[in-house]
Amino acid sequence: MGTQKNVASATDTTGPKRRAQLQIARGARRASNKIRRLHHHAVRTDDMDATRHFYEDIVGMPMVSALREMDHTSGRQTPFLHCFFEMGDGGCLAFFQFLPDVLGPATNLPPDGIDHHIAVSMPDFDDIVELKRKFDALGYENCGIDHGFCYSLYVRDPNGMLLEFVGDADNELEINEAAAASAHEELAKWNRKDYASNNHERGTMSYPLPTSPLKDILKVIRGDRLERSLERP
Repeated sequence: MGTQKNVASATDTTGPKRRAQLQIARGARRASNKIRRLHHHAVRTDDMDATRHFYEDIVGMPMVSALREMDHTSGRQTPFLHCFFEMGDGGCLAFFQFLPDVLGPATNLPPDGIDHHIAVSMPDFDDIVELKRKFDALGYENCGIDHGFCYSLYVRDPNGMLLEFVGDADNELEINEAAAASAHEELAKWNRKDYASNNHERGTMSYPLPTSPLKDILKVIRGDRLERSLERP
């Protein structure tokens, strides 16, 4: 119960002095971390042109590198293309494309978003609203979930990878610093088989976009695996 009190005191106290204290604590913790940012996350694609169009033209992540290289790990020299799409902090989402006869179709990415997905932050919620408008207009199936502590817009890229665009709550600083302070305690509770929810912020925030119907969430996030299981008699 001590954790709940800690969360409540942090989220209820949102004055300038409290926020300044939290910013100092966050800054000190992050300054001591030698890992500064995500350099890149890479998966394989069969269609770099469609991938480029999605990330650069629709999402707005510029392609900053297109490296033509030779791979030697397959037993023979074979050319491949390695493209990087940049985020605002310099981190990238990257994609490999090999010749079709080298590795076969790029279909090994887990189809279920529970097994694999990428989440990126968008500080201005209006940008998430605009992105959803684009996806709807272009026919990209998408869904949104109000998680309380944040809102997430989900969509599949041309490679079937689930991409999550996250908008934080206005009191993100208070929520996440309270979570950081209690993270090890909450893990210990889970290991003691305490499975009660500790997301006390769910339903307390107000976001410009609603949570999507469950059928849309299942279709976009769970993907083909769940669709096949639902089709079984």
